[in-house]
Amino acid sequence: MEVTVIQAKEEKKERLRVAAYCRVSSDQDEQESSIENQIAHYRDLIENTPEYAFAGVYYDQGISGFIENRPGFQSLMEDARAGKIDLIITKSITRFARNTDTILKATRELKKLGIGVFFELQNINTLTQAGELLMTVYAAFAQGESETYRELALIDRHRRFEEGKPMYELQNAFGYRPGEKKGTFEIVPEEAVIIKQIYKWVREEYATVTILKMAKAAGFHTRHGHDFRDTQIYGIVKNEIYKGDYIVQKNYTDENRKRRINQGELKSWYIEDDHPAIVSKKLWKDANEVLEKRAAERFRHLDLLPMTEENYPYKDKLFCGYCGQRLYPTKTRARVQYAFVCQKKNRNAGECCRGLSVRQKVLETWGDITENIYITFDPDKPIPKQYSFVKESTWKKKHEKKDYYGKLKPYNKENYHYYKRIFCEKCGWPLYRTRRREGNIMFICAGRHSFHVSFCSGIIIPEEVLNRLPEKEGYYIMREEIIDGEKHYSYSCRSEKPKRKEKPARNEEN
Repeated sequence: MEVTVIQAKEEKKERLRVAAYCRVSSDQDEQESSIENQIAHYRDLIENTPEYAFAGVYYDQGISGFIENRPGFQSLMEDARAGKIDLIITKSITRFARNTDTILKATRELKKLGIGVFFELQNINTLTQAGELLMTVYAAFAQGESETYRELALIDRHRRFEEGKPMYELQNAFGYRPGEKKGTFEIVPEEAVIIKQIYKWVREEYATVTILKMAKAAGFHTRHGHDFRDTQIYGIVKNEIYKGDYIVQKNYTDENRKRRINQGELKSWYIEDDHPAIVSKKLWKDANEVLEKRAAERFRHLDLLPMTEENYPYKDKLFCGYCGQRLYPTKTRARVQYAFVCQKKNRNAGECCRGLSVRQKVLETWGDITENIYITFDPDKPIPKQYSFVKESTWKKKHEKKDYYGKLKPYNKENYHYYKRIFCEKCGWPLYRTRRREGNIMFICAGRHSFHVSFCSGIIIPEEVLNRLPEKEGYYIMREEIIDGEKHYSYSCRSEKPKRKEKPARNEEN
C-alpha cells in the first residue's frame, strides 16, 4: 500500500500597511536635521521589514505637541479613517502628542478602526490588552513633566523680569536687528526712514488708505518685499518700541498654548529708554492721539431726527461740485448718522459724476450753512482737508449743471406715430413710456406695472424697436420672446382696440 502525503496549504498573510509619525517642536537647524533623520529611519525600517508595506511618513515641524490641529497629524488621521493604514509607528508618546486628552481621543478612535499605534520607546501597542492602561499612565506622566518644565521656565522668566533683564522680541521687529553685543539691538537705517514717514503721515491726519497709496508710490515695502497693509500701519504707530520703550510680557501663552495679548491677566513691566529710538516721544504721542481721536469719532453716535429743514437746516442746500445735482440724505449702514449722497454716480454708461458722499459729522464741523454750497472731495489730502466747498455763485462761474439724459420729447402723435396704439399681447393693457436710471427710454406693460407679475408677466420694449414699426392704421399688439437667451420682438395688427384683461379685485391686488 502506497501512502502519499498531501501538504497543507500555506496561508498567505497580507502585509500590514504601516505608517510612521514624527514631530519636532522647533524650526532650528538641529531640529530640521533630526526630522530628516527620523523620516529616513522609519522609511528604511518599514521597507526592510517583510511583513510591512510602506504607507508613508507623516510629520510636523515647529509645532507644539499640545496643539491637536497639526497638519501632519491631521493628515495621518484622515488617511487612517480612509482605510489606508493598519499600523502606526512613532518614537514615543510625547512625539505623538503632549496632552493626555489628545492621545486617548486619537488612539481610541484608531482602535475602533482596528488600527494600532506602536510607541517604540515605551514598547506599547495600543491594540494589546494592557496597551491603553500603560499608555494612559505614561501620557499623564509626560504631560505632568511638560507642565513642570513650563512652570519652571515661567518662574525663571519672571525672576529675570523682576531683575530688569527682559527677554527681548526685537530681533524680528521691522526697523531693528541684533547688535554686535548679545542682548543689544541697532536701528536698520533704510527701514527707519519708512517708519518715520508713516508716523508723520498719521500725524498729518492722512487716511490709512491714502497712506498705503503714498507708501506704494514711494517704493516702501516690508522686510519681505511686500506692500504694507492697513493693520501693519496701525501696528507700527501703536508700538512703543519705536520710541525706545519696551513692555515686558506684553503677550503671553495661555494654558492651551495659544498666544494672547496681556490685557491685565498677568503682570507686565514697562521699561523706558530701553533701546535706540526711531521716532521722538512727541512724534509718537502726536500720531497716537490722531488714531485715538479717529477711533472715538468712528464710534460716536448722533441722534437721527426726522429729515426736516427744522432739524437739518442745510438739508436742501448741499450740491455735488462735480455735476451740480442736489445731494440726498440717507442713513449710513451703521445707522449712526446721515450721509448726503449724489445719486448720479455711475449712471449713463460711466460718462457721469465721479460720485460724492458727505457724512453728517463732517457737515456739522462747517458751522451754519445758510445758502447753497457745492462740495468736492480729494481723498489724497489729509482727512480735515479732504472736503472743500464754494458758494453757488462761485461754482456757476466755471461750471454748469450736467443734464445726463437730455430733455424728453413730448409723447404725442407728432413725435410717435404709434402713440396710444401699442398694447401688450398677454393682458391687452397699453404700453406706457418710461426712462430707466441709465437713461434708456423703454415702453412697459401697464398691466404688470399696476398689478404686478401675478396679473401679467409683462413686456418691456426699447423705444428704438417701436420706432421701426410701419406707419399704418390700427393697433399694434406687441409680443416678446426669449430665443437662445436673447429677446426678440414681433407684432400683429388689428383694426379694433384689444380687449383688456379685467383688473383683479381689491383683495387679490393686496
